[in-house]
Amino acid sequence: MNSGNVYQNDEVNPERTGEISDRGVMNRKLLCLGICIAAVLCGCGKESPKANVTLKEMSKYEHNVTRQNDPSQGGTAEPVVDSEGFTVTDDTVYVMSNTLNVRTQPKPDADQLQAVPYGTPLHRTGIGPNGWDRVYFDNKTAYVSNDQITELRIQDNRSFEYSNAMLSIVDTSRQNYSYDSMCKDLTEMRERYGSAMKLNVIGTTRDDRSIFEIVIGDTSKAKKHIFFCGGMCGAEYMSSLLCMKQAEYYLCYYETGNYNGFAYKDLCDNAAIHIVPMLNPDSVMLSQEYLSGTDNPAIIADLKRWFERDRVNGGTSLSLENYLMFFYANANGTDLRKNFPYQWDKIDAAAAEPASTGYRGSEPGCEPESVALIRQLTGTKPDLVVAYHTTGATVTYNYGQSEPLLSEAKSIAKSVATIMNYGVKDTNAGIAGYGSYEGYCNVERGIPALSIALGNGSTPLALNEFIAIWTSCRQSWAVMQLAVINKR
Repeated sequence: MNSGNVYQNDEVNPERTGEISDRGVMNRKLLCLGICIAAVLCGCGKESPKANVTLKEMSKYEHNVTRQNDPSQGGTAEPVVDSEGFTVTDDTVYVMSNTLNVRTQPKPDADQLQAVPYGTPLHRTGIGPNGWDRVYFDNKTAYVSNDQITELRIQDNRSFEYSNAMLSIVDTSRQNYSYDSMCKDLTEMRERYGSAMKLNVIGTTRDDRSIFEIVIGDTSKAKKHIFFCGGMCGAEYMSSLLCMKQAEYYLCYYETGNYNGFAYKDLCDNAAIHIVPMLNPDSVMLSQEYLSGTDNPAIIADLKRWFERDRVNGGTSLSLENYLMFFYANANGTDLRKNFPYQWDKIDAAAAEPASTGYRGSEPGCEPESVALIRQLTGTKPDLVVAYHTTGATVTYNYGQSEPLLSEAKSIAKSVATIMNYGVKDTNAGIAGYGSYEGYCNVERGIPALSIALGNGSTPLALNEFIAIWTSCRQSWAVMQLAVINKR
């Protein structure tokens, strides 16, 4: 396993050697890693030694789920609708189109008073039922199209100095991004940016690794939430690297960064971000380090048995190492892309045995990783879910969900694809979506969900693809936040 990104004596090892260490040494380092992460998560000083298994006890969310307003508890009063049908308000909105026509009547062919530019603040006095809001403009009542305004403040300065050199935690210079690297990076991010983030453990894998969730934004204020998930398949570990780099970027520029004048802090205070950077760490380690990726004798025996069965039956012509390099399933041999309770019974039962890919599991939602994501959805209902995969440079949104959810997912997909310069898959995902997390969210839970396929090469993606992926994705989170914040 990777020994360059673990802890010794409660301190971060600065060397990133990438060498595979002795299993006994690795166990001692993981023991220290568990102590270090537990201390950081709990906000306390040095503690007596604890094994990494104790992280299973930390599945309770640190943040509070926002409760619905309750008038009996001093919640928001009932809205007042005036004789013209407008919901009475007294607030400031901002122009979010390049120009906005302010008109004398709430209709597109009414006389124009003035065209105002992006970012102009307007005094709103009423929210209309027909797509037009009422404003007090130039000492008179006027009307504007409400799909071109936002309640979120727009700064005068629409740019900031962004530098990759400021992002010094997540190392993107090496091909493999391991579970141990992620643990080290999470702890350092928590130490540096703890006021802007929370770190939760939402589950534990068969090989006793923790499934982490990063939360960015003030969840006591945020009315909207977006869930991101990477590392669902071991060979797709570049999606974990992207999620971690994206999280570091947001945290680094949390107070100073903005997208088109929308401050990152304001975006996160209105639409909090929840990131599961590596859902399937057992598989990631197998894909990167083969049998050295685990010291569990039962898992090793299973892997050898599955490989030998597939080799004899013609299911693979690869060597054992290459078989593991392209490993997609979890340590139980279940392909998490097919394990969720959406059309699960329609998946071809011919692949009814654990393997490196394709096996749907013994029943829907039976795996610890699937349970973690389903439980996460229950704790806080998101307004958007995004799962990162590889490869294809496309955004998929259609899993057979009904309207208006289908149109909502399509609209967000097109906005994201535009800024990323990715394609949009308009056709129904069909059989490919059966048992998927995205299909489960869209159809069974009524949550718009996208699948973003990163890169263009073969999986595992080569490191030289990361720069293009990062460039495409850097501002995409802000686009998605604006989409859910401005949803009417």
